[in-house]
Amino acid sequence: MGGALTVQLARAGRVPTLLATEYDSPVVEAYVKGEPHPALGVHLPDDLAIADPASWMDAAQNAEAIVLAVSTAGLVPTVRTLAPLAPETCLWAVATKGWDEDTLRSAAGVVADELAAPDRVVAVVGPSLAHEIATGVPTAVACASTSLASARTVAEMFDSPRFRTYVTGDVVGVEVGAVLKNVVAIGCGMCDGLAGAFGVEAMTNAKAFVFSRGLVEMSRLARALGGKAETVLGLAGAGDLFVTVLGGRNARFGRLVGEGRTPEEALAEMNTTVEGYANARAAAALAEKHGLDLPVVEVVAKVVHYGLPAQEAIERLVGGSVEDEF
Repeated sequence: MGGALTVQLARAGRVPTLLATEYDSPVVEAYVKGEPHPALGVHLPDDLAIADPASWMDAAQNAEAIVLAVSTAGLVPTVRTLAPLAPETCLWAVATKGWDEDTLRSAAGVVADELAAPDRVVAVVGPSLAHEIATGVPTAVACASTSLASARTVAEMFDSPRFRTYVTGDVVGVEVGAVLKNVVAIGCGMCDGLAGAFGVEAMTNAKAFVFSRGLVEMSRLARALGGKAETVLGLAGAGDLFVTVLGGRNARFGRLVGEGRTPEEALAEMNTTVEGYANARAAAALAEKHGLDLPVVEVVAKVVHYGLPAQEAIERLVGGSVEDEF
């Protein structure tokens, strides 16, 4: 995602520098050789500056904004390294999605706490597969901050004819949608994987059930954490869930589990980060902390972490008693 957003910033007329970590040597080597980005399959901008960790100071000291697209686990060390190097006026755009399992803080919340400056932190979320951003497929995202001025500045930074940006002050709502959709997408993927067990080619009814109830659970959690339920109907909720179910890693992981792999076997086969794997346990912990009824979250967490069979999980979801829909 860091590479994809770099391409988009250049497309929008900005002059980005890509900060490479010790894990990014394949990207750097491909760029030096004039080859496409190894994960995106597209070329990074010809005049792009790539800074290795030893050169981060030179890159950060005059930064207007720093865009964070590292893993959840890498968020704190990255911010702690960069914060002393960047100007005090620098904005921080957070494309990382996830909750810290120990503190249950969101990605933007982690950055805001580290900086002690929430008004300079902007969450950038929405239905945006990295490959499609890099390729130039029409895309839209939401930029959320406690400071609408900061959100608008970041939105304008990314905005281009094929990349639309929206602004909102509901940081909690967009982050709940952006993270919880990974958990719900695993449940939808499990439905696809279970089609053979039910003797059908597709589990469309079941998947639509999990999808729609997942949105209800997003709204419940958003409200409980101080966000707005209607935010879940936007890009960071329904939009992000839709794109993830259609072609995201979390849905593919769920499908493999539904087909009979253990979660560990599915992770090994995919050989990539599956955000919903860790997010499921954090989401279940948040539900318990706030006394919320989130059945989709509960069964997905039990499948990926506690050995509940996928078929039993789906049947448990649909086997409940009659209740009010909302």
